[in-house]
Amino acid sequence: MTNQSALILKMKSKTLLFSSPPLDAKMDIITSKQDVLVGEEILLLCKAGGEGDITWLKDGEEIDEDKVSKVDESSSKLDIKNTTMEDMGKYTCVCDFENGYKDEIATQLYVYEGPSFGSTTTYHEFLEGTDGVVPCLVTGQPVVDVHWLRDNRVRQLHDNTVFIEKVKREDAGTYLCQAQIRGRPIYKQLSISVVVNAPPSVHLREEVKKVMAGPETNVSLLCLVDGLPKPNINWTM
Repeated sequence: MTNQSALILKMKSKTLLFSSPPLDAKMDIITSKQDVLVGEEILLLCKAGGEGDITWLKDGEEIDEDKVSKVDESSSKLDIKNTTMEDMGKYTCVCDFENGYKDEIATQLYVYEGPSFGSTTTYHEFLEGTDGVVPCLVTGQPVVDVHWLRDNRVRQLHDNTVFIEKVKREDAGTYLCQAQIRGRPIYKQLSISVVVNAPPSVHLREEVKKVMAGPETNVSLLCLVDGLPKPNINWTM
C-alpha cells in the first residue's frame, strides 16, 4: 500500500468519528407567550426532532427535575406553576441525540408585575392662575416608564407628576397617565380629570351711576358676569 493510500484511509477513519445530526433534528421551544404575569403558570415545550436525552437550563444552570417531565423520546416540557420575578431569564433546551450529536435552542422568558396605579387621584380642581400638580402613582416590576398624553402643554417632573404653571382655562380636560413595563409591550392607562375654577367678576354697565326714573319709565342696567363654574346672578335694591 502506498503512503498516499494509507493517508486517505486514515482521513476516512477520522471522518467517521464525527457525528452528524439526525435528518429531522430541527429543535424548537414552544410557549404560549414570552411575557408572564407574576403568579401565572407557564409551560415550555421542547421538541428535539429526534430521539435523545433532553435537559433544561436556566441562565446556564440545570433546572430541578421536579419542574421537568418527559413527553416522549424526542420532546420534554418545563412547567412553572407559580411564576415569580426570579423565574425571568434565558431558558435553554439541550438534546444529546442517540448518535452522539448534541444540539440546543434557547428562548427568553420575561416576568412582570403591574403596572398598577394604586391610590392615584383621578379628579383635580385648580383655581385659575395658581400652580397645579397632578400626580400619577405607579408601581410595577422590573422597571415602569411613565408618559403623560395630552394635547396642550404638559411638564412632567422626575417623580412622574405633571406640573401646570399658572393654570389656564384651556388646561381643563382629560389627562392620560400611561405606564409601561420597560422594553415590553405591557402597558396600562389611567384617565385623570382636571377642572379649572375662576372666581366670579362683575362689570355693571350703565349710562350714569345714579338713575332717576319716574312711573312708567323703562330703565336698563347691564350686568356682565364672568367665572367658572358659571356664577348665579342676583339683583338687590
